[in-house]
Amino acid sequence: MINIDSISLAYGSHTVVQDFTAQIHRGTITAIIGSNGVGKSTLLSGIAGEMKITSGLLQLESREISSYSLAELAEVRSVAQQSHSYWMAYTALEILLLGNENVSNERLNYLTTELGLTAFLHQRITELSGGQLQRIEIARAFMRELSLVLLDEPFASQDLASQGSLIEFFKAERELGRTIILVAHRDRGALEWCDQIINLN
Repeated sequence: MINIDSISLAYGSHTVVQDFTAQIHRGTITAIIGSNGVGKSTLLSGIAGEMKITSGLLQLESREISSYSLAELAEVRSVAQQSHSYWMAYTALEILLLGNENVSNERLNYLTTELGLTAFLHQRITELSGGQLQRIEIARAFMRELSLVLLDEPFASQDLASQGSLIEFFKAERELGRTIILVAHRDRGALEWCDQIINLN
């Protein structure tokens, strides 16, 4: 379980998230929604341990997040950011395997099929659309089957068909016990498949 008790997050002297409290249970999907600029992505970074909280308590599995080393965090959670940049013209497959060389072929084939990546695995990433790159990042986040996956705007560059496929994929991963937290620009009605919706407005 993730226990969040009155945390605040800031950039310098500018507080972005203040006194936020929530509990997120294992094996659930939680959506963070709200208007632009309210701190959705900042909150996600705080939960991921990528940004230091300025006050309050944030615990992953009863352990304060500040006590985790970066190596330890990398073994308990994965993150797919909204933006992605690579300085070399890797193929999609090379990006998927970057740091994931020990992942089984079965897992790789499952993810590339479920996320619609098979057709362009051997294309250079410079030739791919924003939506295709985003699905590669999502696949990378689920590659090592970690218990916690955090996704920043996973639907942002997807067409309706791809959004529907992603939802079914997330639901299937939840059934395997995965905890998923995602930032979304959607209203509550479009997120009824989530177990919890956090509105930062």
